[in-house]
Amino acid sequence: MGAVKNLTKQQIENIQIDEGVVYINYGETDERLLAPTRGGGEFTVDVTTRDIEFDGRRGKTKGMEVVEEQAAKLKVTSLCCSQQDIALAIPGCKVTKDTDGKITTITNGDGGVIDDAAYLKNITMFARLINGLYKKITIYNVLHLGSFGLKAVQKAEGEIALELNAHFDPTQGDGQNIYKIEDVTTITTGA
Repeated sequence: MGAVKNLTKQQIENIQIDEGVVYINYGETDERLLAPTRGGGEFTVDVTTRDIEFDGRRGKTKGMEVVEEQAAKLKVTSLCCSQQDIALAIPGCKVTKDTDGKITTITNGDGGVIDDAAYLKNITMFARLINGLYKKITIYNVLHLGSFGLKAVQKAEGEIALELNAHFDPTQGDGQNIYKIEDVTTITTGA
């Protein structure tokens, strides 16, 4: 196969460059930047489909596939070891706060159903394109699903690996989004 030639200006301008900037609860009163991070962010959407099998089927058939599940997540590594970010990485943990609302202690919870308050409203990542626009990627009803680990190593920084998963809200019914991808011209923050 030969080299790719004759790229259009639009194809070149739509190349995503550099790391993403990640916000917790973007656009909300408690919006905050998730920083510093390492390794950028990785957004994925997984769709599980089921083939409708029928007599005489010769293989995958157009119009005979059903979407059974949809999942969206954002993976990001935080270097911030604040109590707030550690609690974010341990779903169902129990936090104790001081009179100013600052988390002072984190302990294991009692188990059972995770409280609605543990879910973030959204996580939003902005990724810059060559043309100066941004891909704005938002996932909703977010909870970290995965292990929590923190290593203290000589000549290295502690890292908190976050696997932030979107969730459908059973009280919202049909038509809700678990993710949204937009082109925007600027990053507008409440800060």
